[in-house]
Amino acid sequence: MINLLLLTCGSNACYHFSKRIKESFKSDFRLIGTDINDSYLIPSINYIDVFYKSPYSNSPDYYQFILDICKKEKVNFILPLFDIDQRLFNTSNKDLKNLGIHSFGLAPEVSDIYTDKLQMYKYLQSCNMPLPQIFNKLELDDDKYYFIKPYNGSGSIGTEKLCGADIKTISDNNIMIQELCSEPEYTVECFHYQNTLRTVMRERIVSKAGVCTKTKICYIPELYEIVEKFVKNLHSPICFNLQFMKNSLGNYVITDVNLRLAGGMSLAYAAGWDEVTALAKIMLGKEKREVFSTLPEHIPEQYIVRAYTDIVTKIVRPIVAFDLDGTLLDSRKRHSVVLDFVLDKYNLKIDTSNLIDFKRQGKNNIDYLISKGISESLAKDIQTEWINNIENIEFLKSDELYPNAISILKQYSENNDLILITARNNDINLQKQICDLGIDTYFKNIYVVKPGQEAAKNKAEILKKKHAKLMIGDSEIDKQAADFASIDFMWVNHGFRERVK
Repeated sequence: MINLLLLTCGSNACYHFSKRIKESFKSDFRLIGTDINDSYLIPSINYIDVFYKSPYSNSPDYYQFILDICKKEKVNFILPLFDIDQRLFNTSNKDLKNLGIHSFGLAPEVSDIYTDKLQMYKYLQSCNMPLPQIFNKLELDDDKYYFIKPYNGSGSIGTEKLCGADIKTISDNNIMIQELCSEPEYTVECFHYQNTLRTVMRERIVSKAGVCTKTKICYIPELYEIVEKFVKNLHSPICFNLQFMKNSLGNYVITDVNLRLAGGMSLAYAAGWDEVTALAKIMLGKEKREVFSTLPEHIPEQYIVRAYTDIVTKIVRPIVAFDLDGTLLDSRKRHSVVLDFVLDKYNLKIDTSNLIDFKRQGKNNIDYLISKGISESLAKDIQTEWINNIENIEFLKSDELYPNAISILKQYSENNDLILITARNNDINLQKQICDLGIDTYFKNIYVVKPGQEAAKNKAEILKKKHAKLMIGDSEIDKQAADFASIDFMWVNHGFRERVK
């Protein structure tokens, strides 16, 4: 099984890529995905095996975040689907090499060129590639129209057709000003592997948000010759795409360079061009002949339109909240054991066999000790010592799940998402305990509030924030929390409190 990491997996390209992988290579690949959005906002999430919500690519924490995933998931290949990722995780990245990971990013020498559109333009100009003319603001005619785009833009974001007078008023100097080229516009998807080049050409009839939605598959020999020259001058990645239009002289020029999978790649797939399968075969170690078997040299002219589909990525289920101690967990023995432990330290001999019955009446340890003839001052000291020990691991081991706890969790988890809200002081010991008990997997989230007078209000805040519909608990604090949150409450009668009428 190959572990493949997909970076920025919320894109159209990733949806097509992951869908094709799972359709044809489900038993061969395990897909790990990252994106800045929540999983339920990712179209490809139904094909991703493991998902991580990531920081932004330009965040100082991002690089290490991705490396940690690589180590944890034992990644074999990494496929960057965004320009920053391609440079950051280039093919010579030492950290990836040390982990034995192959990257489909850029070669390091290309990373230096592919920093922005102006840098790429200057390099291609030095290679005598056909390009549209560019201008600075002083060269513009007020009444003439030009095409502008940001140096670091993506897709059609920030692109605009403006007259020279309007461009001169723009304060941002990080824009490229090009001559206005004529339509139609063409996207040439390219696959370059082991010195063999294959292409598929698409006339962009209609585009929305920079992505082609209606296209004509065609073949223009002149464009193929330009791509051939391009790959001879630039160490391109295996998959990339170039965009072309005609300049004012009627010649084809490269209007954009995208050294990544094309957003409209599914259109070419509909025509019989399957570069996802070709990439999969490379990762599976297949021979070159097999790699190119799904990339025909000539595809018949045809028209293709994209019909959008609606994808259910998440069904929001009702939230049911559980208390822990006294509700799922029988910790009565621990209360007595810890009190006996503290009394022994004070050299006090008291029969505590009725402690739990006493506390179920809504009273506490101090009330109990005073009823046994202990002074209030000493009772408070004993209570402090008891609190300091009650959540120690050695005492938590005396807790047991109630006999019906697992069956209740299974019952409610069938149609609901469960959360746990409990009052504890030691979060770490709590996490260890619920893991040891084997109930952690039932809960979507686990929340801990501090014991005390504010416990009910703090639990209520969580209930309201999570839009819980039901709270299940054993004490008046749990009931108050449900009341504060204006939700239903269900009592269990085996806990620390007698049911409040």
